[in-house]
Amino acid sequence: MKKVFVSGGSGYIAMYCIKILINKGYHIVTSVRESTQINLVKDSLANHGISFENIEFKILNLLNDDGWMDALKGCEYVLHLASPVIPGKVDEDLLVKPAVEGMERCLNAAIKNGAKKFVQTSSYAAIYGGKKHNNEHSDNDWTDLSNEKIMPYEISKTKAEKKMWEMAKKANLDACAINPVLVLGPSMTGVLSMSNRVTIKKIFSLPFIPDLSISVVGVQDVAEAHVMAMENKNATGNRFLLSEKTIKLKELCDILFKAGYKKVPRFHIPNFLLKLVALFIPSLRLIASRLGSVETLYTTNANNILGWYPKSVDSEIVNSAKQLYDVGILKK
Repeated sequence: MKKVFVSGGSGYIAMYCIKILINKGYHIVTSVRESTQINLVKDSLANHGISFENIEFKILNLLNDDGWMDALKGCEYVLHLASPVIPGKVDEDLLVKPAVEGMERCLNAAIKNGAKKFVQTSSYAAIYGGKKHNNEHSDNDWTDLSNEKIMPYEISKTKAEKKMWEMAKKANLDACAINPVLVLGPSMTGVLSMSNRVTIKKIFSLPFIPDLSISVVGVQDVAEAHVMAMENKNATGNRFLLSEKTIKLKELCDILFKAGYKKVPRFHIPNFLLKLVALFIPSLRLIASRLGSVETLYTTNANNILGWYPKSVDSEIVNSAKQLYDVGILKK
């Protein structure tokens, strides 16, 4: 039975990866930060009808060397998903240091233990922050670290992925990166993902619907892409931008409204009016600067190399809202 190491096993995407891998017959070694998370993972798998006989747990820290070498012994494949997600303007060290150093610890252990393949969960955040003047992005685009407008999360993802490519090339290790856009869908553990908690909740808090769009993809499809990339020899050396579609906020609100969420905003504010209001309300100026823009994303590598064609994300949008409603964060 082939062994796969999955870092950050209690995480949002990682749980779905573990579910897929167990169903495919792999033996899983996964890391958690605290022993209390072990039962969380076991209970979550059991609740989804998944046996956890072929999974073992290691308590590891992204900022500490202890245990990494031992954890990856005998693992042919490594999926590195563990990395902090904190949106907005925060201290860079809270994100960059654990993201880069954690990746280095995991990759070094993979190299020294003779792993065959390393798959890193990167992000669309490592792609879109460049100097392009259009809104088209592909697998080959990179966020420009000299761009003063990028946030610490974008910096952390870009630096971690660039370091991964540098190290993997030097060690001649097969590696690839997964770069999803905003990931939606319910958490298997019940612990709400940052993407769901921030995005869906923020949409419900809006008094009106601005003319904005976001690119989205379902969490199950993202997990499938990780495993597909792990198993596909042709994935080596490639980045995989993942997106199901780019959706207008109005369309997203319509989906939620039809699903019974009547408190979602319904008034579509005209662009000229929002721009006028933004002159007096500084917090609206960033929204005003992005009105009407629609990005075009090319998921060429995922389609052509992996044969990855995602399912509609509409049901995941509703399921995300349902999980927020179930824990009392949203009201219908």
